[in-house]
This record gives sequence, structure tokens and C-alpha cells, in this order.
Amino acid sequence: MTGEPLRILALLEANSISGTAKAVLEMAYEARADVSGQRPVQIFIANFIRGDEPAENILTRTLKNAQLPFSFIREKGRFDWSVVAQIRALAKRQNADVVWSNSVKSHFLVYRANAGRTFKWVAFHHGYTSTDFKMRLYNELDRVSLRHASRVLTVCHPFAEQMKARGVEASRIRVQHMPIRRFTLPPDDAADLRTDLRLLPETRVILSVGRLSREKGHKDLIAAFSELRDQMKDTSLRLVLVGDGPERANLQQLARECDSQDQIVFAGHRDDAKRFYGLASVFALPSYSEGTPNVLLEAMAAGLPVVATRVGGIPELAADGTNALLVPPSNPSELANALRKLLQSAALRNQLTRAAAQVVDSHSPQVYFESMRQVFLEAAAAT
Repeated sequence: MTGEPLRILALLEANSISGTAKAVLEMAYEARADVSGQRPVQIFIANFIRGDEPAENILTRTLKNAQLPFSFIREKGRFDWSVVAQIRALAKRQNADVVWSNSVKSHFLVYRANAGRTFKWVAFHHGYTSTDFKMRLYNELDRVSLRHASRVLTVCHPFAEQMKARGVEASRIRVQHMPIRRFTLPPDDAADLRTDLRLLPETRVILSVGRLSREKGHKDLIAAFSELRDQMKDTSLRLVLVGDGPERANLQQLARECDSQDQIVFAGHRDDAKRFYGLASVFALPSYSEGTPNVLLEAMAAGLPVVATRVGGIPELAADGTNALLVPPSNPSELANALRKLLQSAALRNQLTRAAAQVVDSHSPQVYFESMRQVFLEAAAAT
């Protein structure tokens, strides 16, 4: 069945290619490549840009290079009410069938822009962070705004229960896991990174990628690494943390207290974070809360065996002992034991990565696109 394109206005708040931005990009790529004969989808992307922030960044360069249509929503500060009128005007100019918001702030702004119910709205809830009082206050806005969305997407079933508790009708909620595209790592990247990070050829690397904030549990990973180092004294080990955030200074202090500062690499934020997957022997995700983390799927796609905590939507992606090792949160000893098992058993590593490849295939961009198209069609037809 073909027909008039389903026009989607996708809102982003990003100056890098975050997990949310990756998903929107994958949707746009698949929409352009779609030859299924189903109703075509057109994606127009609008990115928030604040004050004097430069318009040129890795996200906008990617959009330009891919020749994907996009524009900016310019805001003077953290909450600029003129943005409401900009969203309303942009939706009208693009003749959008559905507006797709992807963050707490944009959910609320779209709710205000759609006070007259002039367009259909899909809100994608990716989880909450509570780094400061202002962010916690923003999170509470969802209690007002999400009840008015045509459909509310969220990344795992525990988050769906949160949405119900916030007053969203169960019939409007859909659980949608994030997409992952298979990728290959240039063969020379790992060697170049080892040189850059001054790692010996025989050094085994435990990798973690993500924002350095409390809910990500990096303090447990550092404690686990210190235990592991003492248990495997004859093995050269390094922990590489890719990412930045408000906990960096505290984590560096903890590394010094554990006498691990020389074995832990704080690599900072990297736009090329995928390169690090080829460097590692094991991937660790020690979070206290998660949805369906993109980095977990990326590690699986890169063929890395994974140790993760049994929280949020992680058990919806990973089965303990089948395609990953899952441990309880806030338990550095259990985390250290699981890491040691993987480092010491090539057979176990191979077993997990073979099974994880099937998880990657079931979360392909094509699968994501078809699922999302159905949600947008539902929203467009909603009364």
C-alpha cells in the first residue's frame, strides 16, 4: 500500500551523535531507503541550538553529509518561550502529520505548542537523569505533558510502568528498543589506540563507555577493577573509561584511593567512541538504572563479551549466561568475579558473542523502522 508520505518532524536536543540522535538518524536513513511498498515516511529533523552555540558540530555535519533535511530551533536560554511558537510554525511549514519529541524539555514544549491539538504527537521517553535540582524539576514536567501525547514510546517495560504511574493511559504506551547497525572496525585502529594510550601489546583492556554520572555505577567498576587486579596479578590489565560527566573528579579521586590511578584510563568524551571497542577484551556496564542502553548493543555488535548489571531494560536485551553475564547492581565483588570469568575463558567469551550476534540482528535499523512506522501511523490516525 502506497500513498501520501507520512511526514514526521523529529526534534533533537544534541550537539553530538548521542544514542537518541543515532536512533533518529537511523530512522531517517531507513525512511529514505524504504522500498517496501508500505506508506512512505519522510523525516525532517529540527535541532535546538542555544544562544551563541556554534551551528556546526558533528551532528549537523553528519546531517549535511547525508543530505538529510534539517533546520534549527533557536532558543535564548534554557527555557525560552518563543520556542513554542517556533515549533508550532515549523510543524505547520513542514505540514507534519506527527511531531516526534525525544527529551523531557521538548516533550513539554511540544505539549504547549500543541495546545490547540493542531498536530499529532509521539513522545519518546528515554529515561530520566537526576544530576541536579533543575533536572529533577524538568523530569516532573512529564507528569503534565506526556498525558497529552497521541502515543508515548519508551525503551523498556519498567519505564512503561513509570509512565502508567505518571498518568499516561496504558493504551497509548509502546515499548520500543533502540536500533543497532552492524559495523566493522578498521584493523589498524586498535594498534593506533594502544600506541596513543601507551598500552603494551599484551595488556588486557576492560572497556566502559558512557556518561560519568552517579547512576552509571562507575565507582563500583573501579572498586571491582581493583579487586580483579589483585586477583590476576600476573596479567597486565587496564580499565578504559570513555565518556565525561559530573562524577569524573570523584572517580579519579577514587582511583587514587584504590591505588589504581596508573591502571585506569580516563579517555574523556570521544566522538569516535566506537574505535575503542576494538581495543578491549571485555565490555562492562555497571549501571544502577538503564533503559535499553545503546552502548550494550554496540558492544555486542562489535563482538565484545559483556558484563552488565541486572537493571531496567538490560534483561530484555541480555540473558545471563547466554549472550552476556548479568550481575546485581552495587556489588563490586560479583562484578569482579564475572569479569575474571570472561578474561580467563576464551570458550565463554566466544559462546556469549555468538549468541549476542542474534540480539544485534533482531534490533536492526530495518526492524526499528518498521516498528516505528506503525506507531506513527497509529498516532496519525488517533482521535
